[in-house]
Amino acid sequence: MNKTQILPAALRLPLFQLMALFLSLAAGSALAAGEMAILKNTVVTRFNAADNALLKKAVDQALAAEQDGAVISWSNEKTRAAGQVTALARYEAAGLACRKLRIRNEFGKRMDQADYKFCEKPAGQWKLVGPDLDRD
Repeated sequence: MNKTQILPAALRLPLFQLMALFLSLAAGSALAAGEMAILKNTVVTRFNAADNALLKKAVDQALAAEQDGAVISWSNEKTRAAGQVTALARYEAAGLACRKLRIRNEFGKRMDQADYKFCEKPAGQWKLVGPDLDRD
């Protein structure tokens, strides 16, 4: 049985909610039971605080990357968690500088991947604004 999977569209929004919590709250914050129930089969739920910190650092580096296509890889040998964050297109929305990122997370042989939209508000402070459900 192949345990590698691409996250289905139906789960991208809940993963976005989890990513928003990871990226906006301190590592180790409690997640609502309902969110955890929805996400029980995703890779991110297996991450510990150190994994989340590595993921956040990779996201920050990808957002700051000069060129589209830059790939920031991270891994935690202690937990078998790893991932890649790819800087995709820059764009403007409602007068804000924005960027799409492709975030791939792995834990052991399992993998989830989805695209997300981030915008600077205020300048220099990136915020996760939603999943990119229009990706190819």
